[in-house]
Amino acid sequence: MKNSNPVVKGASEYVFNLFKEKLPANYVYHNYKHTYETVKACKELAAEYNLTSRDMEILMLAAWFHDTGYVEAYDGHEEHSVVIMKNYLSGEYRMEALEEIEALILSTKWGHTPDGTLQEILHDADYINIGKKKFVERAELIRIEWERSLNKVYTNEEWAEEQLNFLLNTSFKTEEALAKYDDQREINIRLQRERIEELKNEQLKLDAKLNKKNDPKQKIGRGVETLYRSVYSYHINLTSIADNKAHIMININTIIISIVITLFGSGYTFSGNDGFGHIRFVFPMAVLLLSSLLAVVFAVLSARPSVTSKHKYELTNKTSSVLFFGNFAQLQLNDFINRIKDLKEDNEELYDSMSIDLYHLGSVLVKKYQLIRWSYNIFMSGLVLCALGFIGIVIFSY
Repeated sequence: MKNSNPVVKGASEYVFNLFKEKLPANYVYHNYKHTYETVKACKELAAEYNLTSRDMEILMLAAWFHDTGYVEAYDGHEEHSVVIMKNYLSGEYRMEALEEIEALILSTKWGHTPDGTLQEILHDADYINIGKKKFVERAELIRIEWERSLNKVYTNEEWAEEQLNFLLNTSFKTEEALAKYDDQREINIRLQRERIEELKNEQLKLDAKLNKKNDPKQKIGRGVETLYRSVYSYHINLTSIADNKAHIMININTIIISIVITLFGSGYTFSGNDGFGHIRFVFPMAVLLLSSLLAVVFAVLSARPSVTSKHKYELTNKTSSVLFFGNFAQLQLNDFINRIKDLKEDNEELYDSMSIDLYHLGSVLVKKYQLIRWSYNIFMSGLVLCALGFIGIVIFSY
C-alpha cells in the first residue's frame, strides 16, 4: 500500500520499525499486520466520503499510531500510543492537530462510542474482521495473545461464547461498512451460535463417557489391566536381562575355550625340558578349560528356547493358559480363535488365564536365573582356582 503523503509515509516506516524492534513476540494479533489492515480499511471506507486532505492525513496518522502503545503496555495502550504519536509528530503539527489525532486514537478504546465521521471510520476499520470470513481465524490469534500475555485461558466453549458476545456487542457505524461487511457479520454470528451448540453436544458426549469411565466396575477393570500390563512388562524385561547375561557368559567362555585348546594343540607348555616342568602349568589350564566348558553349558541351557509345552494342551484344562504360545501352537486355528472369543466374553476367565500365563512365565524365569547363577559361579570358581594354581606353581618353582 503506497502512501503519497510524505508525512504519512514517514509515519508508516516509523511504526514498522517500532513494531519490529520493540513489540513482544507474544502479540500475534495486535502487530504490524493488524495496523496495516486497519490503515487499508480506513482508506477504503474514507473513499466514499468527501474528506479534505487534512482530515485524511489526520485519519491515516491516527490509524498508523493507534496500536503503537502495545510496545509499552497491554492495558491502557491507547494512552501510550498518544505519547508515542506526540513524540514523533511534535515538530510537524500544531497542538490543535495533535489533539485531533489524540482524540481519534483514544476513540478506539473498547466500549467508546465514536463521535463524528473520522472516529466512525477508524472504529469500523479497527473491527473490520467481524465482517469477514476470516473472523474465526483472526479471533484464534487474539486467544493465543491473551493466553501468552495476560494469562487468560478459555475452554473452547467459553471462547466461543466470548466471541459471540463480541459480535453481538460490536456493530459497524458507517454506511459503507454496513453495506459491505454487515451481511458477513450476521453470518459470523450464526456460525458462532452453531459452533457453541456443537461444543455443548461434544461436552455432553464427553461427560457421558467420563461417567461411564468413573463407574466402579470400569475403574476396577482399568486397575487390573494396568496390573497385568506392568507385570507382563516386568517379566519381559527380566527375560531379556537373563538372555543377555547368558550371551555374555557364552561369548566369554567360548573365547577362553578356544584359546586354551589352541595353546594345548600347539604344544605350548610354559616350561623347560624336565618332566614335571613340562606339565606343571597344564593343571590350572585344565581347570580353567573345564570350568569354562561347564559355564557355557549352563548358559546355553538358560538361553535355549522351549517352543512347546511339556503336556498336551486341552481346552477344558483350567490350569493351563491358551495365551502361552507353547499351548496355542498345539491347537488348530479355529479352536484358538474360538477360545480367544470365549476369553473376551468372560473377563474373570480372561484374567485367570493371564494369571496362569504369568505363573508359567515366572517359573521359566526362575529356571533361567538358577542356570545363569550356576554358570557365573562355576566361571568365577574356575578363574579363582586357575589363578591360585598359577601363583602356587610360580612360588614353589622359583
